[in-house]
Amino acid sequence: MTFGEPERLALLAVPAVLLLLVAWRHHRRLRQQRGLASPAVWSRLMGGTPATGLWRMVLWCAAGAVLVLALARPQWGEVERERSIRTRDLVVAVDVSDSMRCPDLEPTRLGAVLRTLERALPLLDGNRVGVVVFAGEAYALVPLTTDLDAVAVFLETVEPGIVALPGSNLQRAVATALDMLPADGEGRVVVLATDGENLQGEPAAAAEALSDAGVGMVALVAGTEAGGPIPIFGPDGGVAYKRGPDGQPVVTRARPEVLAELAQGVDGELVRLDEDQPQRAVAAAIERLRTREAEADRSVQKIERFPSFLWVAAALLVVGFGLSPWRRRVAAAALLLVVAAGPATAQQTDAAGPPPRAPAGVDLDDGPVAWWQRWIPGGSRRLAHEGLDRWRADDPEGAAEAFAGAAELDPEDPVRAYDLGTAVAATGGLEVAAPLLERAYREGVAGAAYNAGTAALDAGQPGPAVQWLREALLAEPDNADVKRNYELALRMLEQQQQQQQEQQQPQESEQQDSDQPSPTPTPQPEPQGAPPTPTPDSTSGLFQALDNAEAQAREAMRTPTPAQPPKVEKDW
Repeated sequence: MTFGEPERLALLAVPAVLLLLVAWRHHRRLRQQRGLASPAVWSRLMGGTPATGLWRMVLWCAAGAVLVLALARPQWGEVERERSIRTRDLVVAVDVSDSMRCPDLEPTRLGAVLRTLERALPLLDGNRVGVVVFAGEAYALVPLTTDLDAVAVFLETVEPGIVALPGSNLQRAVATALDMLPADGEGRVVVLATDGENLQGEPAAAAEALSDAGVGMVALVAGTEAGGPIPIFGPDGGVAYKRGPDGQPVVTRARPEVLAELAQGVDGELVRLDEDQPQRAVAAAIERLRTREAEADRSVQKIERFPSFLWVAAALLVVGFGLSPWRRRVAAAALLLVVAAGPATAQQTDAAGPPPRAPAGVDLDDGPVAWWQRWIPGGSRRLAHEGLDRWRADDPEGAAEAFAGAAELDPEDPVRAYDLGTAVAATGGLEVAAPLLERAYREGVAGAAYNAGTAALDAGQPGPAVQWLREALLAEPDNADVKRNYELALRMLEQQQQQQQEQQQPQESEQQDSDQPSPTPTPQPEPQGAPPTPTPDSTSGLFQALDNAEAQAREAMRTPTPAQPPKVEKDW
């Protein structure tokens, strides 16, 4: 037998000392009784010698010793847990050529593709997903990652024209997707979302590459065989329709036979986006493909045995009370204490001020933890384990409630604040989660800055996300997930700033027209004196290097444009 917290065994000295006092008291009372009368006189007057309460006190001391053993968390026996995770590596190749503007699907072909992918992502949890965009050329947009929320954010930025070279090249799309996948192994899948029009490249070569690599394929057919024209929207909001070299409007049609030929060579599947709930069909088609079994997660956990000791201590206390002549008074007093414990604790909690407002679905202010939870050893750990189990079961609301109880029982532990902040952030309560994660970060909990930045990123707040993820990057400069989310936050912040500038420009122009009747500009006055000198900062060099890295990352994320793009006969 081992103990989870053996240092608490020192408390056994308390019942031992009490037992010695009980023995001294017993002998003292016997001497007093013999000094008053002999045992024969006591027997004639009262039917026996008065009790000294020896056995009652011994039972209570034994109960105290057993309670101390329970506090030390006795453990014996082991439980071995093994969990195997079956996953896949998926690369989604999205066609962004002009033909995907066609509105034969609602709202457009590309819009239907993105809507289906965003709804299918929650059904692909546990898999690694990457994204490729292609037209006449193909580029990797998102590397393989398990952060499906980041993938969804990147998909929101996909639009026709983000690839400079026009056209549609299925061969290049497949080749780029294969470059992102591991060289071998099970569970590799290419999801090709396109209308099937192939204006450059050889579909047969793409099918051969998939077959040689042993990679499965799911093709999403975007569009209808009837097809339609390709609208081109001008900057003034006008609509024109794309025309071919002969001057006639182009009519683009889906080519499911081309995708069927690709899928047939690799035992793949076709999913049409004009059917009901195509996202479920996509998830089911991927599920039928081969998977990769990840390394099994094995852990050995010792079995906690303190509940048995608690039952033994309770039994000893009950027997001791049964031997007491004033047991009824004590029982009534204990009952009154139990009834009064609830309101007293509630009043103390209310005096501390109301808790922050939690998001919908998370009940963090349902009162304090039950009084009996405070007496059972390991209550905070038990609630924390319950929160982890609910988190793994994809129940962030339940996890937040369990972590809130653990934090209430152990408010000084920064790990409890970290757990609660992470769970509340997952439910959308960034205002409540931010101070919790900030406290955990200040007290040195690893990952607090990353979780705070990721929560701000999910909430659409790129400013705080950049600040937190920068701190995380300083702490873990080699962490690929931190780098990826940091670049994503920078990109979102840049887009937000551009949108704000675009909204401010019309307002400024209107104000200038009303305030300046004369078109002659007024020169700005020259600044007086020397510019202010910034206070030197010991970390300025490090942050300057980070700023340079940000600029390089933004430049690398832009789609390269060929210096002299080759002419293509058909550019849709």
